[in-house]
Amino acid sequence: MNQRFEGTRVLVTGGSRNIGRAIVERFAAEGAQVAVNGVVPGEAEELVAALQADGRQAVAVPADVSDPDQVEQMLGTVCETLGGIDVLVNNAAVPLLGRVPFFDLTLAEWDRQFEVGARGTYLCTRAAARRMGRGGRIVSLSSVGATKAHRSAVAYDATKGAIEAFTRAAALELAPRGILVNAIAPGAISNTRFQALDPAVQASEVAPIPLSRAGSGADVAGVAAFLASADAAYITGQVITVDGGLTAQARQASAEIEIDPDAGELP
Repeated sequence: MNQRFEGTRVLVTGGSRNIGRAIVERFAAEGAQVAVNGVVPGEAEELVAALQADGRQAVAVPADVSDPDQVEQMLGTVCETLGGIDVLVNNAAVPLLGRVPFFDLTLAEWDRQFEVGARGTYLCTRAAARRMGRGGRIVSLSSVGATKAHRSAVAYDATKGAIEAFTRAAALELAPRGILVNAIAPGAISNTRFQALDPAVQASEVAPIPLSRAGSGADVAGVAAFLASADAAYITGQVITVDGGLTAQARQASAEIEIDPDAGELP
């Protein structure tokens, strides 16, 4: 693999597993110096050790991204260890482990989704952008749930919608500094949660996808690398959907609905 990110300093939050891990591995494979954030004891350190054993440059930076003091300390450590920061990938999130009906959702569950997803994205973006030079890149992970709602996932979907709105607003604010801000909205990804599902449930989740498969972490990592590359130098404030055509199919189906001009209501 080419080394287009040689000398580039990258921080990936929630980088020790699933999509985050794939993003870390992609940047490291292309020569970047990668700081791996995580909150599960030992996970980030294990990944960093594996990368270092393979000759890659990496450092573990455990922190709770919802805590402003820990975020500032993390960015200080990244810049002290790597000499600065060029790319931030906001991947940390509370995973959608189970569906919670609207009236069963607790305030604590709602708050935690926003603390890690929306608040964490803001805190890390603010701390990183203050330390970036022109050409800095910020990539945040959203979800197709921001526009194509999941049933019984109101807090998760609302958080992802907030991340997309934040991406557009932050792109305007940071453009004068030469910092590009974009987001990625994955669809069904074959992560540890997906792989633990009953095969019949997996099949039902894949069935509506035009490409007839769940995505992989590598599919998302490739887009993250693109957005951090010179090829994306004129892209900011955008959300790139990585879902095998799922939402495109939904939009097409909507567009094909025939509307009777004499009907009293739209379908």
